[in-house]
Amino acid sequence: MGAVFAYVTLPKALDFLLGFAGEFAVPLITFDRYVGFVTLVTLAFGLSFLFPVVLVFLEAVHILSPRLLSSWRRWAILGIAIFSAVITPSSDPYTMMAMMIPMYLFYEGSIIIGRMMKR
Repeated sequence: MGAVFAYVTLPKALDFLLGFAGEFAVPLITFDRYVGFVTLVTLAFGLSFLFPVVLVFLEAVHILSPRLLSSWRRWAILGIAIFSAVITPSSDPYTMMAMMIPMYLFYEGSIIIGRMMKR
């Protein structure tokens, strides 16, 4: 799912990056740089979409609890924002927000799943 989401958001990120220089600059993008960029974006999104799996596993083995995750919500948002800014290979806001929003929703979803597992 992360790779599919990366594929959907990739055109917007490329439009931003190629249009960043303006109309007078000619983009000199090579095939190997394009493939490297697409590979990094796909791997970054794939890694970020494993986030809820790790959280639910830690809840299943009683290392984390839904109550603890709820109390860490503010720090989790900050950590997700920093992670999204660092791991995305481009500096555009589209890719960062496209990674940050699902990760936060996954965080909330893992809290809900943890509460359901506790019952």
